[in-house]
Amino acid sequence: MIQLALENVAQLADPLTLLILLSGLLLGLFFGALPGLSATMAVAILLPLTFAMDPDTGIAMLVAAYIGGVSGGLVAATLLRIPGTPSSIATTFDAYPLAQKGEATKALATGMIASAVGGMISLIVVVAFAPMLARVAIRFGAHEYATLTLAALMLVIVLSQADLVKGLASAFLGLAVASVGFAPIGATPRLSFGVIDLMAGVGIVPFMVGLFAISQLLRDVTESSIKIRQNFNIRGTGVRLSEFVANIGNMLRSIAIGIGVGVLPGVGGSVSNLIAYGAARQASKRPEEFGKGALAGVYASESANNASVGGAILPLITLGIPGDGVTAILIGGFTVHGLQPGPMLFQNAPDVVAMIYAAFFVSTIILLAVQLGTIRLFPKVLLVPRHYLLPILAMLMVVGTYAAGNRLFDVWLMLGFGIVGYLFERYGFPLAPMVLGFVLGPIFETNLRRALMYAEGDLTSFVTRPISGVMLALAVVLLVYGVMSLLRSGERRPVES
Repeated sequence: MIQLALENVAQLADPLTLLILLSGLLLGLFFGALPGLSATMAVAILLPLTFAMDPDTGIAMLVAAYIGGVSGGLVAATLLRIPGTPSSIATTFDAYPLAQKGEATKALATGMIASAVGGMISLIVVVAFAPMLARVAIRFGAHEYATLTLAALMLVIVLSQADLVKGLASAFLGLAVASVGFAPIGATPRLSFGVIDLMAGVGIVPFMVGLFAISQLLRDVTESSIKIRQNFNIRGTGVRLSEFVANIGNMLRSIAIGIGVGVLPGVGGSVSNLIAYGAARQASKRPEEFGKGALAGVYASESANNASVGGAILPLITLGIPGDGVTAILIGGFTVHGLQPGPMLFQNAPDVVAMIYAAFFVSTIILLAVQLGTIRLFPKVLLVPRHYLLPILAMLMVVGTYAAGNRLFDVWLMLGFGIVGYLFERYGFPLAPMVLGFVLGPIFETNLRRALMYAEGDLTSFVTRPISGVMLALAVVLLVYGVMSLLRSGERRPVES
C-alpha cells in the first residue's frame, strides 16, 4: 500500500491533476479563512464537480479541500478573534492576544507549522493502523454492522451540542429522508407520496449541499455580516526553533487527542481543539499565561484540529463510518463513483485508498508552503465583499447539483434542505445527527434485515454474538447516559430560575 501511495504521489505531479488538487486546497483554505464558511461547505460545493472526474482525482480534490478548510480557520481566529471554522475556536484564546501585541505573523506561522505537524503524524497513524483495522472489520457480519452503526448514531446524538430530544429529532429526520424511495431489500416504495422523482430516493448531493451550503447562504443574507477591520498589523519575528522543541510534547499529546476524538463519529475538530487546549493548560507550568498569548495554546489547538482529520478518515475507509460532517460528504464522493467505503475498499479499490494517503501528504506540504509564502497577503481574503462572493457560490451550488443528477428536481430538493438546515440551526437542533442518520440509515437497515434473515427472526442473536452484543450494550449505555443528562439538566433549571 505504501508503494502504491508513493506511485500516486508521482501521479499527483501531473500538471492537470496537481492543478485540480491545488484548486480544491485553495478553495478549502479560502472557505476556512472566511468567518461563517467552513470546510464542510467547501467540500459540499466541490462534490458535484467530481462526477466528471475519475475517482482518484475527485477524491484527491475533496481531501485537499478538507485539509485546507480546517487549516484556513487560523487566519480569522488570529486576526479577528473569530474562529473561521469550529476547529479553530480554541485558537482564538491565545493567537488573537499575540496579534494584539504586534506578533500576528508569529501567531500565524506557529499555527501553520503546528497544523502541518498534526496532519503528518495523523497520516502516519492512518497508514499504520488502517490495514489492521480493515482486516478486523472484514470479519464483521450483518449483526456487527447493524449494531455498530446504531452505536455510532447514538454517540453522535449524545455528544451533539443540543439536548437529547433535539438530537433524536434530528437523527430521526435524517433516517426518514434516507428511507425515501425503494427499500434496499424488497424494493418496496416508501415515503414517495406518488411523486415519481422521489421514487429514486434523495441524492446525497442535494441533501449535503442544501443542508450546509444553502443554509449558510441564508444565514449570510438574513443576518448582519461581521465588520472586518482593514488594519491587520502584520508584524512579528517568526517562529523560533527553541519554542518548537519546547512544545513537542504538547503537540504529541494534542495530536493523540485529535486522532482519538476524530475517530468518534460526528465529533471532529470542533471538540478536539478545545479538549487539547484544556489539556495543555492543565499540564503547563505557567497556566496563568493561557488566554494572554501563550504559544502552547496555539500549538495545542492547531495540531489537534488537523490531527482530527486523519482520525475522521480512519473509520471512513476502514468501517464505512464517517468521523465527522466532512467525511460524511466524502462518502458521497465514493458513491458518485460507485465505490463503497469500508474494509472491502482495500481489496476492491486499493488505488483509491492510496490516493487518499497521497493527497493527504501532498496537500499538507503544499498547504504549509502556500500559507507561509502568503502569510502577509492571504489575510486580505477576509476583505472580499460578501455581495460579490455569495452570488458566485449560489451559482456553483445550483449548477453543481443539477449536473450531478441531471434533474431540476434535485435543485428544488437542495433549496428545501437549505431551509431545513437554516431553521434547525436557528432553533438549536444539531445537524450532525441528521447527516449521520441519512448516511448510516441505509447501512443500518440493510444489515438489520440481513441479520434477521440469517437468524430467522431471532432477535437474541444480536446479544449472543460477542461483538454485536458489546456494540448493542454500548448503544444502550449511551442512551441511558443521554436520558440521565437530560433529567439532571431538567432538575437544575427550576433552581437556576
